[in-house]
Amino acid sequence: MSASSDDRVAQRLARAQAVAAARGLALTTLRRQVYTLIAASDRPIGAYDLLAALEPQRGRVPPTTVYRVLDFLVEHGFVHRIESKNAFIACCDVGEPHQGQFLICEACGEAIEIPGGELARQLAGSAPAHGFEVHRQVVELSGLCAECQRGQA
Repeated sequence: MSASSDDRVAQRLARAQAVAAARGLALTTLRRQVYTLIAASDRPIGAYDLLAALEPQRGRVPPTTVYRVLDFLVEHGFVHRIESKNAFIACCDVGEPHQGQFLICEACGEAIEIPGGELARQLAGSAPAHGFEVHRQVVELSGLCAECQRGQA
């Protein structure tokens, strides 16, 4: 990780801690460690990759424990679950209610959360016309990032 990447992760962690404190949520040591690992990754990271990364710091952590931490982080909007990868990415706007949309590179695996309030409203607005009640919305766009496109040229 570069110094700027370390700064980005530290800023994200500080924001997450502030939001947790404002909401009266406990951001335990393990929750902070898992969140930091996710925030430091440029790509969605899976639960078993998190377990492997935690082992040098904490020893063996049961998978159910990490899944409970991930459930907490998703439920409270600190991270998003990338459905197609069964992996997790840090939320770009912790503390602000929103529906995330994701650009996922098929070549390098990078995932970027993009703002999509208008699309979220359109999708949610069209569902009731069909008698459908939306509980959760996930939009994932797969393709090639700019760097991978340049590599193919």
